[in-house]
Order: sequence, then structure tokens, then C-alpha cells
Amino acid sequence: MTVDFLGIAREPLYSPGKVEADRAILDAVAERLAAEHRVRVVSAEQPLPAVSAPTVVFAMCQGPAALATLRDWEAAGVRVVNCTAAIANTHRRHMLAAFERHAVAHPPSRLVRTDAPAELPEWIDHGDTWIKRGDVHATEADDVMRIDGPGAAREALTALGRRGVATALVQRHVDGDVFKFYAVRGRFFTAFPPADDSRPLTAAETAAMRALAEAGAAALELEVFGGDCVRGADGELWLVDVNDWPSYARCRSDASAAIAAYLTAQIGPN
Repeated sequence: MTVDFLGIAREPLYSPGKVEADRAILDAVAERLAAEHRVRVVSAEQPLPAVSAPTVVFAMCQGPAALATLRDWEAAGVRVVNCTAAIANTHRRHMLAAFERHAVAHPPSRLVRTDAPAELPEWIDHGDTWIKRGDVHATEADDVMRIDGPGAAREALTALGRRGVATALVQRHVDGDVFKFYAVRGRFFTAFPPADDSRPLTAAETAAMRALAEAGAAALELEVFGGDCVRGADGELWLVDVNDWPSYARCRSDASAAIAAYLTAQIGPN
């Protein structure tokens, strides 16, 4: 059965330094789908076209205007991957709550108001800490900062507050190897070590990391996702971040095939 697919490219604001890479994975998926289906790819910066079921939408957009349109489509029965609830869940203030609710292993973290430094956790005195804006993903370098001590934390929070960022995630640093992973629910998973000389994952570690990543994605309702996972010095795994629709730049060919197959499986009856 031939159906319509609509891809929506991510707004440049939400692709800092990765505009071309983000568009490349979207186009690669579209090219694979176009072998058997009708496919359009549009920009989220422009007014989105009208669609109706059984169109399947594959959306990288993150801006409020585009997401409002996607919510209307979902209410009308259009299948959207990732769904708008999942996209919103990747914002750190929602992610932390979901990880805690579903017991997903993650570094000790606390959401604080940028104007309330008294809320800083007690462990901030005992090692490096990350300060991350609590709403959208990073749009510029200072949205994620590694700091040492409560004084530096307060300065970082004040700087975010001056920019209009109301909340921040204070996250304890975990020493270890940070693996970048890329996945499609139930179909694809790969992880890359931080450096060529890093100890590779064993088969058991790969299975454990995949299970942890899938659990985190399920807590957020994500289907197409990637993120960061730390393997601590003791071998324990911690899920640091999960993102919707990463660029898959290091595994684009295999990932695009898996995503296209996943999207095709979403086709409903006429």
C-alpha cells in the first residue's frame, strides 16, 4: 500500500552547529521511504501544510508553533513520530521527573530555579557538577556548564537567569567513559566510545546499555532517539541525557534504514 509521509525539518535554533547533519538524516529517511511511498519534507520555520490520516509524519521540529500544529494533527488521528508528548518530555524538567518515576538509573540530579541558589543539593560541595538549562536542549555553549563548587554554581545559575532561563538541572558529575548512543525503538542500537583508545563495550555491557537506553526512552515515550550514557569506573551505567531525533551522523546509513522501516510499520488501515 502506498501512503503519504511528511517529514518536518528541525528549526535552526534547536540545531546549534548541526543544521546540515540534522537535515541529512531526515533526507536519508525520506529517500528510503520514497522508493515505495509519496514523501514530502518541509521546514518547521514555514507554515505547515494541512494533513490528515493515514499520513505518517516524521518530525524533528521542536519549536512551539510547529508542535501546536502537530498536536492538532494527533488529535485528528495523524500518526506523528516522535509524538509531541515525547518531544516535550525530553526537556530536562520533564525528563528528570520521568526518570525518577520509572526508576531509570541517572546521576544524582535536582531541578532548581535559577533565582533560588539556596536549593542547591548538598553533594555540590564534593566534586564537579553540571549545570544545564531546564527547559529545551542546549541552543548555545553556556546552556550546559561543568562547574566546581557552590560559588561557581550560583554564578552559572545567575547567568542563565539573566538570559530568561527560569529553571536549571543541577547534576552530579560521574567519572567514567561517556558513550554516545543512537537508537530506534526495538529495531536499532549502536554506541560510540569517547575516544578510539577507550575500552570498548563488552557484549554484556552493550546489552545492558541498550536496555537502559530503551527504558529511558520508554519513560519519555520516545521512538527515534539518542543520548549519552556513562560507564562508571566500577562498570555501573548511568543515563545522562536522551534526545529526540539526533543527527545519527556516525551511523546515518544503518539508522535511516531502521527509521524508514519503523515508520513504514506505522502505516494504518485505509
